[in-house]
Amino acid sequence: MDYEKYLEEIKSYIKKSSKKQRVLAVFVLITILAAVVFAINPEKKLLERRNSQRRSDVANILNSVYQYSIDHSGELPESITTQPTVICKSNALSCDGLVDISEITDDEKYLLSKVPVDPKEKNANSSGYQIHKLTNGRISVSAPLAENNAVISLSK
Repeated sequence: MDYEKYLEEIKSYIKKSSKKQRVLAVFVLITILAAVVFAINPEKKLLERRNSQRRSDVANILNSVYQYSIDHSGELPESITTQPTVICKSNALSCDGLVDISEITDDEKYLLSKVPVDPKEKNANSSGYQIHKLTNGRISVSAPLAENNAVISLSK
């Protein structure tokens, strides 16, 4: 059956169908389309992708800072305190009130070549990730901007 003949049969069927049948067919198509969009849920997929990126960034920051402390006899960069503080972006205009880990990102032997930035961070100087020393000497890095009530935090 060729394409034009097939279209003619569809047109003929539509002309023969009642108004009620056409409305029902449109309703069924709209319902199927809504179910497909709901199943795909692009906003949820984007949210999950951003949280996945945050998990990766937190792990990379933590591993780099940990490796730095190993290489420096357990010492951390001076700007890391016991209070959770946001990490400064690489090449920021000002790191006032933020943790500056540029000595880690400037060294090629560490995992980070630059400080990762949270996908939702709007501040020109802030990375959106927090870091602090725990009382037991461990390091903790977190992503406070995580979405959907996710808690993204690692300690080492």
